[in-house]
Amino acid sequence: MSLLRSVHIFIFLLLSTINGEYHKEFLISETAKMDLMQLDNELIVNLERYAEKVEDKVAKLQRIVKELRQPLDAAKGIEEEYMGNPLHSFPLIRHMYQDWEILEEFMKQPVGEEQIDFLKKKLPELPWHADAEEASTAIFRMAETYGMKPGEMAEGFIDNVRFNSTLSALDCYEIAKMYFKWGYFKEALQWLINTKTRMKEEYSDVYEVLGMTRKDVALLQARCLIELDLKDEAKDVLLEQPDLAENATNLIDKFLARPYEAVDSSPSLSEDYKRLCRSSFLPRPSRLHCRYNTTTSPFLILAPLKMEEISLDPYIVLYHDILPVKDIDQLIILAEPRLKASEVIKENDSTVSSDRTALGTFLPFEGMNPSDEPLFDRLTQRMRDITGLKVEDRKHVNFIKYGFGAHYTSHYDFFNESNLETEGRGDRIASVIFYLNDAPFGGATVFPRLNIKVPAERGKVLFFYNLNGETHHVEPNTLHAACPVFYGIKWAMASWIHDWDQMFIQPIYREE
Repeated sequence: MSLLRSVHIFIFLLLSTINGEYHKEFLISETAKMDLMQLDNELIVNLERYAEKVEDKVAKLQRIVKELRQPLDAAKGIEEEYMGNPLHSFPLIRHMYQDWEILEEFMKQPVGEEQIDFLKKKLPELPWHADAEEASTAIFRMAETYGMKPGEMAEGFIDNVRFNSTLSALDCYEIAKMYFKWGYFKEALQWLINTKTRMKEEYSDVYEVLGMTRKDVALLQARCLIELDLKDEAKDVLLEQPDLAENATNLIDKFLARPYEAVDSSPSLSEDYKRLCRSSFLPRPSRLHCRYNTTTSPFLILAPLKMEEISLDPYIVLYHDILPVKDIDQLIILAEPRLKASEVIKENDSTVSSDRTALGTFLPFEGMNPSDEPLFDRLTQRMRDITGLKVEDRKHVNFIKYGFGAHYTSHYDFFNESNLETEGRGDRIASVIFYLNDAPFGGATVFPRLNIKVPAERGKVLFFYNLNGETHHVEPNTLHAACPVFYGIKWAMASWIHDWDQMFIQPIYREE
């Protein structure tokens, strides 16, 4: 126990002194997660070697203890007679004078310094506090979006899909603390119950070293019950815990005297958004049609595109089988090395936001190999064919990768204001979203005000107007969002077509 506690304290002290700037997107980068798994393996091997060094020293000390105890065991019960022998007296005096001073030096000798240095060197590569909070928030987002009870999620169920994985007691405890912090006491209580059922008695010393004891769980459980006005149940929880039973009444009084003031910074998820994202959502039949589009560009007369009408007001359509696999693979190869945390435009500035948890980059980019340019010529022409609008040559696209729990909260693509994006080009009249892979576990695009859900499937392209086609007023019903991905990844690509580019092909109707 003391050894484990010492290791824990040592790691904590090292963590508290790290000021490194090295950081990766652990939550949504598959490469970063693979690196993290490799690092975890290296640190476990290092810890094993440290334990072996400690065990070697402990074994040596135990042999010394056995050797030193032999004369005492031989003299037991006949001490005076035993010490009358000069061959016993001399060894005792020599031993007491010489051996303990040497043993003091041996006991102070550090153990496993090489392993400690290795750990210290690797600590800056570990996730930061913000990464852990973001991962917990992603769990919250998935649980709330897909309506999962704590027990179901802990057992590997998400949105009626069973995964061959479960959460540990430590995992459940961390999630419970997050729910409690935000004031979701009922849910926190359920996560704590799952924590208790997953705690294994033989690992109690391990849990303690890693920052969780049955006492900690019981205290938080009692606090949740008090906040839910279940005083008697809270007292029963404390009485069941031996080291809390004696002070159960005092603890209850303290909890009642100082109610917990929660600060709810949880993601805002509307009921319509959650309902649409779930697999249980079934769209109502409509009178809209699937047809071949031959009208938006002359080329389509020869090679019409498969078009599915989603909504006529506002205008939203879905095209099928647009991008070939070869082009998709080439786009991913170009984009992946350049991915970084996606940004959103707020208050005339582009910044990373919790509203959009994904990796992204813009293509094409400066210095790109000229052999890749025809790909973007084809992509631009496809957007012209799909939209019938004026699209600049080699139109920039925002390449996006959604990973674990990644989403984009409800938002508009139009701005209805002047900012960096609209200056000199006008507002975003239309949006084009390309889906580059199948994402069956979350990742759908939903329009909460229209009761519309578009699953992410490879080769599909979603096209919709953000501004009214006649008046160019904003379309508030185009509010849309990306559902959290809860398994695998989702590759997508978005491009926005601007208002002023259309002035010579799409006259604006103004009343009076």
